[in-house]
Amino acid sequence: MLYTYKTSRLTLKILHEDAAGLTTEFFRKNQEFFSPWEASHPPGYYTEEYQRQVLAAESVQHLRSQAVRYYLFITGKSPVIGTASFSLPGCSPESCCRLGYRLDKDYTGRGFMTEALMYLIPKVFFFYQIHRMEANVLPENAPSLRLLKRLGFIQEGTARGYAFLGGRYRDLLRYSLLSDEIFPECGKSAE
Repeated sequence: MLYTYKTSRLTLKILHEDAAGLTTEFFRKNQEFFSPWEASHPPGYYTEEYQRQVLAAESVQHLRSQAVRYYLFITGKSPVIGTASFSLPGCSPESCCRLGYRLDKDYTGRGFMTEALMYLIPKVFFFYQIHRMEANVLPENAPSLRLLKRLGFIQEGTARGYAFLGGRYRDLLRYSLLSDEIFPECGKSAE
């Protein structure tokens, strides 16, 4: 996959360590907004040094085809407005990819995440030759549930006690998307 893509309104980038200031600003700004949906973070998470380490680890994961995270920018502007991540354990035709995403509180409801994921998901399916993509969502996260349905994900059921959130294990709704639902003619597409 390329390091940078452009959609009609967005620039999607894999960032390197030198962008730690941008990611730190994004996570600090949205700390309270993201907290109901995420596990607690380790000490130092909201520091530039910690984010520099995260970006370095993400670079290694990308080079090893283990995971890829794109940071979303409105084209021509510098603040990060979101992330789209794809965890790729053991890339093979039978493998499954896990999708994760976050969007800045000031940019919700404008279709930015839909635009980014509609662009990136087919590329991930094609480039990594995966068959299945999963997303797990808290039942009360209505915006995320609507997004997954817009993207064509199908609810499969409930993953009981899946994530430790808010001091307790929580059930998550499991959604999936298969390659032949993206590329019905042959299960693949050209880059």
